Amino acid sequence: MKVGCNYWASHAGVRMWSQWNETVVRQDFERMAEAGIQSVRVFPLWPDFQPLELAAGCQNRPRLLQFRGGPLPDTPCGRDGVDEQMVQRFRTLATIAAEHRLELIVGLVTGWMSGQLFLPQAFAGLDPLRSPLSIKWQIRLVRCLVRELRDLPAIAVWEPGNESNCMGEIATPQEAWNWTNAITAAIRAEDATRPVASGMHGLMPGADTEFGSELPWTIETQGELCDLLTPHPYPHSMSKLPARVDPHTSIRAAFQATVELRFYSDLGGKPAFVEEIGTFAPSYCNEQSKAEFLRNSMFNAWAHGSSRFLWWCAFEQSMLEHSPYSWSAWERELGLYDARFRLRPVGEEMRKFRTFLDALPFRELPPFRRDAVCLLTREQDFNAFMANGWSSFLLAKQAGFDLEFRFVADGVGRSSLYFVPGIRGGSWSFREEFLALLEEVRQGATLFLTIDDGALAPFESVFGASVRSREMRSAPVRFRFGGELFELNAPFRLELCPREAEVLACEEDGNPVFLRNAYGRGTVYLLTVPLERELAGRPGAFHRPEEPKWFRFYQTAAEREIGERILQSCHPLITLTEHRDTPEHAWIVAVNNHSETLSCDLKSAAGWQPAAPRPDSIAPHTGILLEYFHA
Repeated sequence: MKVGCNYWASHAGVRMWSQWNETVVRQDFERMAEAGIQSVRVFPLWPDFQPLELAAGCQNRPRLLQFRGGPLPDTPCGRDGVDEQMVQRFRTLATIAAEHRLELIVGLVTGWMSGQLFLPQAFAGLDPLRSPLSIKWQIRLVRCLVRELRDLPAIAVWEPGNESNCMGEIATPQEAWNWTNAITAAIRAEDATRPVASGMHGLMPGADTEFGSELPWTIETQGELCDLLTPHPYPHSMSKLPARVDPHTSIRAAFQATVELRFYSDLGGKPAFVEEIGTFAPSYCNEQSKAEFLRNSMFNAWAHGSSRFLWWCAFEQSMLEHSPYSWSAWERELGLYDARFRLRPVGEEMRKFRTFLDALPFRELPPFRRDAVCLLTREQDFNAFMANGWSSFLLAKQAGFDLEFRFVADGVGRSSLYFVPGIRGGSWSFREEFLALLEEVRQGATLFLTIDDGALAPFESVFGASVRSREMRSAPVRFRFGGELFELNAPFRLELCPREAEVLACEEDGNPVFLRNAYGRGTVYLLTVPLERELAGRPGAFHRPEEPKWFRFYQTAAEREIGERILQSCHPLITLTEHRDTPEHAWIVAVNNHSETLSCDLKSAAGWQPAAPRPDSIAPHTGILLEYFHA
């Protein structure tokens, strides 16, 4: 995993190209290299690189496009509306990057940045994602830049732009597909040798959605048209409910980057990397907490397959008086370096992690073991998708196993264990999809399903119980399981009549809420409360000592799979990933997702031995690498 950062010049921020200062850029890249940075994401600002203006005639009727007040220059770049001086400035930047052995990720149509839209004057008032005129010139911009810059060795990855789905209002998935396809095809027409990353965030699954959805930009579309996918996981982001409830040093926050990474890679079918991560304003957490959060997040992302990890951003912007820094407190104090060019603790952590990675006895960590499938379903809005998937991932980690994500429309895949969190609506899966899932169970798999406000058919033949009645709840559900009292909100009460099913937990009045039933050669578990969605909004659910052990529900369903792993953690805040490179040899990454030192108390499977004595403890928010052999 390469460590890196996003970059705007320290003296000018988004105005770096119009207020170009080569001396500053050289100093900036020298500092980034000193901090151990390997990968730098850079942004040719659209109106600077394609300064097109619309000249209007009588009654403001458009007459012609101009280049900085005059005709388009009669040169290859000029005919594409591209400023050759800006191209030369970018070449200088890329040369400086190569001198410091830094790779570049290039967001080609940078029209959205830090909460502000940047468009050439010619396209003001047009939706850049839907306007044929705008898209035509974007394609020309992209082809020109790639053609002019493709000889530069520092460039490692092209992108359509930065968070391009924020540039306009796409109404349908077809429009999102068309824009992405147009820009990625333009890149590949000029350079088929480098990967194309998405550069987008805020996506959700929806492969079968053709005629409108809450979010027309889907993970599957980006996976189809791009080579790399790019989550931007910010804790306490206003757009993601589960991100807002716990401290930066909680296990929930420490796994946000990993969860979003796995969403994108699993559902999009392409590798992914953490492209932007940061902590917003200093009122959210101090420098020590920020550093602990970063260290913990890097260990988890590395263990779960991120190829890069980029901080937002390299340098301080608190001294800049222009927008977006003038209007957004989020954008001012985010740098690895502060305003006096002192490396912040987060910068020190990134440098230390680079040192750790460079000293590893292998070039690449083998993929981590997955034991189950988390099946994400239809009729979920963005928050429900995030809530159910994120909580399911954490419950599995704390129970002692790992899962992969699938969207129900993409098929259930083959697994011995399935989790279907928080079903909603009558079409959460289509008939053939549910029957395919049940066939896997009939052949010996285990299914664990929780109900939010969803319908199930068939029901009695699968779950071994009938529903006498269904009514809206007016109070939380209280029930005991494994000797602990659990309390959760739920929209509806199902009055269950068990037949063949085994009752594992009941409400205080005796109504069953958790059932287990044999189905063919397999087993089904049914929990009639929205466990995952409720925990997503419950502060401290995964780390406070007074909270019940919510992961016990997942642990009960996964006993077989947990027993097949090499190591088991004895503490819910120490999580493990298993990386086998041969049947008899494996690496284990153990991470302490807690603010206190924890005992390294791990149980080994029969026949597995550590290659060296195991540490007695793991420091806070830190991971360790263990090597195991099968004797």
